[in-house]
Amino acid sequence: MKSFLKKKQRSFYVRAFDNLKQIESAVGTIMDTMMTSTEFSVLGKLEANQFNNKKKLVEKRRALRSYWRSLLGKEIQIGFFAHPEIGYVYIIGFLVPMFLYDVNGNKLGALSGGTYGILRGFGIGPEDTMDFLDKLDKGSYLIILRDNEGELNRLKGLLSKLDNTG
Repeated sequence: MKSFLKKKQRSFYVRAFDNLKQIESAVGTIMDTMMTSTEFSVLGKLEANQFNNKKKLVEKRRALRSYWRSLLGKEIQIGFFAHPEIGYVYIIGFLVPMFLYDVNGNKLGALSGGTYGILRGFGIGPEDTMDFLDKLDKGSYLIILRDNEGELNRLKGLLSKLDNTG
């Protein structure tokens, strides 16, 4: 007799926020209300003047690690990569290993189509993916959630209340 375990289908939700205050509120909302099954990551861009100088870049990376770990705990994963069109990007959360996956000596997120391909792989349409990447390039933050549809819909409703903050 065959046996199998059917897993609940997990889906993704991506949302852009214009400023750090909004992303802090979004992360706080998620942390306060999320079920244990909810996973999230945040993508952000460093300002151009921060990665032209190696010393400034190291300081900024250190400050970002400290900031996000103080907000989310010391165990949170944080990674950095240089995207050819967007610039220097950081990612926190469960997707760090995917964006930093080594492809012939390069990080997947750093490849020209890497970040696009990752977002498309989550089921996001091509136009929406380009819109999200454009927003990231212009300094917005992306939050990526993974959970079942019911929980994602609940979180979408909570996050929509943050639209008028900032």
